[in-house]
Amino acid sequence: MDKNILRSSFVKTEEDKTIQDSSNPIETPEEGGGAPTRRSRKKERTRREIYTTAMSLFAENGYDGVTIEDICRNANVAKATFFLHFANKAALLRDFNDEITQALAEKLSGHQGSAEEQLILLLSSFREAWVQNAPVLQKMLRDFIDQPTMLANAAAVNESIAALVTEIVRRGQKRGELRSGISPELASISIVSSWSAIAAWWNEIDVPNDDSASMQIIDITLNGLKKRSE
Repeated sequence: MDKNILRSSFVKTEEDKTIQDSSNPIETPEEGGGAPTRRSRKKERTRREIYTTAMSLFAENGYDGVTIEDICRNANVAKATFFLHFANKAALLRDFNDEITQALAEKLSGHQGSAEEQLILLLSSFREAWVQNAPVLQKMLRDFIDQPTMLANAAAVNESIAALVTEIVRRGQKRGELRSGISPELASISIVSSWSAIAAWWNEIDVPNDDSASMQIIDITLNGLKKRSE
């Protein structure tokens, strides 16, 4: 397997960098507040090193062909350090979601499109990342779903994307594009939960190679199944 199969799909172009909308920017979700301490920065660097090492090994040897011992040896960390950050290999799924969400938040910052367009971009980008990394993500997701603690961990895995969707919904409400009176957080939970279920479904079938499925999902999310009056 090509070691470069696990790669970021969201390289910002010069055009992306020039898109600005200072009136309602979508900010990158961040954890906590205040300036990070030296200890927290070191901890984050260690976590990042474990994650990138693991994904590189998965690309070279397959998900099942890599053990936690392999990851620790190549990342030059003790097993106790690995388990300080991740409960198991499947827990790396959260960092994959966070990486994609971070790139998308940066791309959407200053984006002038509608909330619907931003949600389509978000879902399409995740589908693209899924397609590029399918051999590893399919097994990682199946491993995650099979965990007894899956339901308890699902919210944490989707925390960053839920925060981004919340901001998109809130912005759409302020612009009058989406209905007011509905909690942006509740709407986000509904949307992300639906997408997570679809990701699990995609895990069992061939992922669509175009955006038609993404468009249908957004249509159902925003408009429901009720037939529109002519």
